[in-house]
Amino acid sequence: MTLIGKIFTYLILIMSLVFMTVAMTVYATHKNWREVVKGDGAGNQGLEKLIAEQKSIAAALQDQNEKLQTKLEQERAARAYAIAALHARTKLQDVELLNLSQANERLVKSEADMKTLLELAETNSKNLKTEVDGLRADIKVAQTDRDSTFKDVVALTDKLQQYKVEQDRLREREQELAKQTARMKRVLTAFGKDEFTPVDGIPPELYGRVTAVNDNNMVEISVGSDDGIQKGNTLDVFRGQTYLGRIIIKQTAPDRAVGEIIREYRRGLIKKGDHVSTNLG
Repeated sequence: MTLIGKIFTYLILIMSLVFMTVAMTVYATHKNWREVVKGDGAGNQGLEKLIAEQKSIAAALQDQNEKLQTKLEQERAARAYAIAALHARTKLQDVELLNLSQANERLVKSEADMKTLLELAETNSKNLKTEVDGLRADIKVAQTDRDSTFKDVVALTDKLQQYKVEQDRLREREQELAKQTARMKRVLTAFGKDEFTPVDGIPPELYGRVTAVNDNNMVEISVGSDDGIQKGNTLDVFRGQTYLGRIIIKQTAPDRAVGEIIREYRRGLIKKGDHVSTNLG
């Protein structure tokens, strides 16, 4: 016998054992469903009898449920009647409560009006008392003023004489000031000025020196806000008789200021030690 024949022989033997095992298992687990339904006669109750018993129990429960439903409907009707009665009673009580509330509001309003009138009467009484006290004090003050008025009249008469003397002196002073004003007006006219010429922002006539110069066209000078220099003033820069340019003040300190060189006026290189002036001449 060849190798393949032996293999098939063993396979047939194994499959026979498997099928025999399956057949025994099926036989062992086989159940007679007719006996299950009808009963096996050995005391085991069938499904038909169980179903009949369950139907009987269900019928009894249905009858009991109908009785309970009837009782529930009766109870609902009784409760509905009781609730309707309570609603009617509640409406009557609401009407009574509304009437009582309105009456209470009227009483409260009346009480508030009476309280307001009482407070007004008390206020008027206090005001009258205060007015009487004030009138009494005014009478006393008037009496005191009357007594002191005569003294004041005498003192005022003396002061009047003094004021007349002072008036004469002020008239002389006025004449002197008028003459001084006329002279000052002549000076202003000679320089082409008048009393309406603006002078704010005009720096005083002064001189200083350049103390530092940087590469950003910024110049530090030796005069500051204590000398009358303000932000926005312009100063001319020169060295000897050579005009070098003009700067505009950007920042001030009490003893120094910082200005920017105006390119349009630049005529030379500005260095430390050069002179600055608000009035080149």
